[in-house]
Amino acid sequence: MIKKRLKIYAENSVISAYHFAPRLIVAATRRFFEKAIREKYELFTSDVTIAELEKANREVREKSLKVIETFDVKVVSMAVEARNLADEYIKRGVIPARYRPDAEHIAVASALGFDVLTNWNLAHIVKLKTKRMVRIMNEELSYQVREIVRPDEV
Repeated sequence: MIKKRLKIYAENSVISAYHFAPRLIVAATRRFFEKAIREKYELFTSDVTIAELEKANREVREKSLKVIETFDVKVVSMAVEARNLADEYIKRGVIPARYRPDAEHIAVASALGFDVLTNWNLAHIVKLKTKRMVRIMNEELSYQVREIVRPDEV
């Protein structure tokens, strides 16, 4: 039996938590990246993350970009399809409009068919209501249902 490589989307909160988070989150994030290497997961992020990092202070931006480089996290572009899906998540109340990048992260992961979206955002993304609404919408719009989890759940 051939084992499929897990394709994981790591958004900004995961990338930056390698260095900048409470101690337990940093430790869990580092274990996630170590496991990703050991298990040969394919890691991805998007230009949404890069845009968020551009707004961060210099130290956060530089260290986070170094994490992307060190762990060979591939950066994908948010296509029109994902942009439209993000609009739909906001329109239907999955994510509040003022947190558009959160909707964009979910949309990129859904539109590109990643197996897992990892995130430390427990307020808007990694919570039961959001997971259920994304699952329902994705099924309705013919996107495969994906997992949304914290990095320590991978």
